[in-house]
Amino acid sequence: MENDDELIAIVSMDCRLPQAGGVEEFWQKLVDGESAIRDLTDAEVAAAGVPADRRGRTDYVKRAGVLDGVAEFDSAYFGYSPREADVLDVQQRLMLESSVTLLERANIDPHRTEKRIGVFAGSGMSTYLFGALSRPELVDSLGEMVVRHGNDKDFLATRISYKLNLHGPSVNVQTACSTGLVAVHSGVQSLLLNECDAAIAGAVYVRVPQESGYQYQVGGVLSPDGVCRPFDAGANGTLFTNGLGLVLLKRLRDAIADGDRVHAVIAGSAVNNDGAQKVSFTAPSVSGQVGVLSEALQISGAKQTDVTYIESHGTGTQLGDPIEIEAIKQAYGYDGAPCGIGSLKGNFGHLNIAAGIIGLIKAALVLQHRYVPPTINVGEVSPALDLDGSRYFVTTEGRALDGDGEQWAAVSAFGMGGTNSHVLLKSFEQALAEPAEPGESAEPGASGESGEPDESGASADGPAVLTFSARTEDALRGQALALAEHLAAHPDASLAQYAYTLREGRTRHPFRASLAAVDRAEAITRLKAERYHRGSGAGEQEIAFVFAGQGTQRRAMGAVLAAKNRQFARRLDEAVEAVNAHLDFDVRTCLGPDGQVDGIDTSIAQPLLFVVEYALATALVDAGVRPRYVLGHSLGEIVAATVAGVFDLPVAAELVATRARLMGDCPGGAMLAVTDTGPLADLLDDGSLSVAATNSPRQTVLSGSHEAIEAAAARAADAGVQHQRLATSHAFHSPLMREAADAFRAFLGTVELRAPRIPLVSNVTGRPLTEYEARSPHYWADHLLRPVRFTESVEALREAEVTRFVEIGPGRAMSNLVKAAFGTEAAGLELAQALGDSEHEDEAFADAVALGWAADPEVPLAPYASAERMTSVPTYAFDRQVHWVEPVLGFAAQDAPTRVPAQTPAQTPTQAPTDTPADAPTDAPAEAASADGSDEATAEIRRIVGGVFEGFLGAAAADTDSEFFALGGNSLMAIQLINKLRETFELDFSVRDFYENSSVSATTNVIKALLLEEPAHV
Repeated sequence: MENDDELIAIVSMDCRLPQAGGVEEFWQKLVDGESAIRDLTDAEVAAAGVPADRRGRTDYVKRAGVLDGVAEFDSAYFGYSPREADVLDVQQRLMLESSVTLLERANIDPHRTEKRIGVFAGSGMSTYLFGALSRPELVDSLGEMVVRHGNDKDFLATRISYKLNLHGPSVNVQTACSTGLVAVHSGVQSLLLNECDAAIAGAVYVRVPQESGYQYQVGGVLSPDGVCRPFDAGANGTLFTNGLGLVLLKRLRDAIADGDRVHAVIAGSAVNNDGAQKVSFTAPSVSGQVGVLSEALQISGAKQTDVTYIESHGTGTQLGDPIEIEAIKQAYGYDGAPCGIGSLKGNFGHLNIAAGIIGLIKAALVLQHRYVPPTINVGEVSPALDLDGSRYFVTTEGRALDGDGEQWAAVSAFGMGGTNSHVLLKSFEQALAEPAEPGESAEPGASGESGEPDESGASADGPAVLTFSARTEDALRGQALALAEHLAAHPDASLAQYAYTLREGRTRHPFRASLAAVDRAEAITRLKAERYHRGSGAGEQEIAFVFAGQGTQRRAMGAVLAAKNRQFARRLDEAVEAVNAHLDFDVRTCLGPDGQVDGIDTSIAQPLLFVVEYALATALVDAGVRPRYVLGHSLGEIVAATVAGVFDLPVAAELVATRARLMGDCPGGAMLAVTDTGPLADLLDDGSLSVAATNSPRQTVLSGSHEAIEAAAARAADAGVQHQRLATSHAFHSPLMREAADAFRAFLGTVELRAPRIPLVSNVTGRPLTEYEARSPHYWADHLLRPVRFTESVEALREAEVTRFVEIGPGRAMSNLVKAAFGTEAAGLELAQALGDSEHEDEAFADAVALGWAADPEVPLAPYASAERMTSVPTYAFDRQVHWVEPVLGFAAQDAPTRVPAQTPAQTPTQAPTDTPADAPTDAPAEAASADGSDEATAEIRRIVGGVFEGFLGAAAADTDSEFFALGGNSLMAIQLINKLRETFELDFSVRDFYENSSVSATTNVIKALLLEEPAHV
């Protein structure tokens, strides 16, 4: 193309071939000069349904290229019910999964991109359909239209567009063996016409059963020994094998602007047809091939001698190879620089519909690696090619491309019927930018100086938040493992780039996970250990903020975070200024590295904790992490109430300063934590000791005078009870606080108290605080005297099904207490510490934001997941299950032994339904159906309805009350199911009745009402 604006970039590639599950394995197979064609055992051919008399013939060839895993498919990812997935053509399954991989390699989320993505694709005729049609009970269950649509190649491109939410042109391409390359040409033209912004192009061919072999016919195109020998003197035919290839195309200028990796550039392409100027419909034509090669060359703007490698169609036939070579010589000239000619069909056989696209991928890899792999199975180049004295040679040995400059390659594909295609590629040298550092961002508001915090969060040398998601829990674990392995294999990877790519370049699925890390090793460890935050479903999920109490303070708490997070620093300044107005010292002097916190007076400790915890909580809210509940331990409840809106900041600052001073003025005392109060019962009964807090089922804190606590400690030691003296100067939450409580009540009468805007769980009652309590001076005064019922508070949240907690305060003391309160259910908790250890405060805060994202994916992550460009990250780890209907061998008679088991299934295949009469017994006993107390008739109706649902959706459908469409059903299946119900119960069950009542139970109720001729109460 004369204008660079007309160049098309290949930005992503994917393939699945025999013995090569991806592009890297494909290239290695080529470089190593290995064949993917193998001998078939007689048992395999017999299992494929080939009769003994046929497979025993001497001209029956038992060789094939077998594609692994065709029985497996991630139906959940694409929203298919297990039963519908069973009948979906394996070619269309492979194309769906490969299209996802292709887009993810280009870091495109089709659900969020504004790009119009087109699909140009083709497939072979479905041979999987024969197996489905041989099962009348299966067709009867699902309906002919569902089976037909799932196997009709007319729906290949549109199915991809629908399932992946693509809005560009969606066009099926069918030109026999040139389909894959013609699809590329169609995508190129659509891009040049500005019909789309990116184009998926390629083809798939899978013939089942794969292990059937074939019968050689003299004079045919198939090889008598199952070996394809392109350009060899002994070339005697080809063999057809299975495979898939896809590329993602963009206009080159767009690819550069998007920061895409460009594998190669398409500079010209052309398509034509031989017309009638040839011997037969299936025969090739020199003139037609010369025409298409010359046109593509002219469009590209290249000189004939620029092209130094041509990936030919090269089928290894005595007729086709010489014709193709003659066309190359005429189109590209006889003289000039040496030009190699190769063919991958020696390695992989003839990939039929997918042959051209795989050739294109090979040619792009040749330019990318600047290396031409050997063309195998060539013992002696055929003299019929007449290459002597020309510039052309067969690449029988691997060789590097000559020169360091721009390189050109071409690829051909010719279809039976005469549709010829040719594409010219040239290399593309990309200038790689320097690796991005964590925190680098192209987004507005990002810091431009390393080490400086941005306006909303992380600094340039701070942590990154890695996010990933999946359609199932198993797939989520697969995603985590794949990401860990990728990080381990790329030691120079930038976490910021990974985080940015995962945030912007991946689809958000229902099951999601997140974690914060500052280095690669830590991220790998957490991913492998499954120590990441999880969330599922749509919308915001509940989080509780848990505020720590006095005694958790530490030296320089918040100093590291304040230096790296501007929003926290700003909130901390606000709180310090508010509190200092009511103190005779500057709280900030205690927050620095030289500040003393051990043994400090209550009048200092409480304001100190308040300012840090208030700043932490409000900074998290500013970052988008909003609590559904708040609770706090003792002083922590005051901070929680401030965040919940009971007090505004000025009131809270004065309140905390006053509370701390009054408590510090009370008589001294001590506190003791014990695991069992039994041996101390008499001291509690006579009032010597008071229960100050129930921290967990295994820890109670006692308050009393110094003498009482000394006696209690001695008693506990004698009884073998674990105990620990707390570093406090007073007996908090005991009658020794009476004077402070009375004075505090008087003070509270002078300030405004409001109802909480966020539910606040009370330490005093162990339940959500009422408006009356929140606005009562008596409640907050008694708070100093009454025990902290922390265990009961956590239990209230456990009953509310809250499992996500963010600890607000230094360390992890509150997290440990929450886990202890949950007991055996603690494994299901999601915990984060907003400040964590003193050395990792900024990482801990980021991890709290990560937990917030897991609960609500709308939490903004830009401060922790931004970079100047994206990078390569693992593609989706599909959670494949076996979906298989045993195929029938071609057009074999129905009574022939044609059943074929799935290849090495990962699990037992989903069984197709049988035509069970409505009154036949099922696996589920009637007693189980009536376990909910329903009468026997209702139970019987439900059993029959469940059996019908099972026939359409699989065994699990009868055991759930989910709606039909939520289980993967669709409108076509619904019509079939409704008709089945009508026939079974001999009643007029309307479409509207079903759509409004589509679960097993709801449908049962409607049918029961219709049978009784009374309204249904559903």
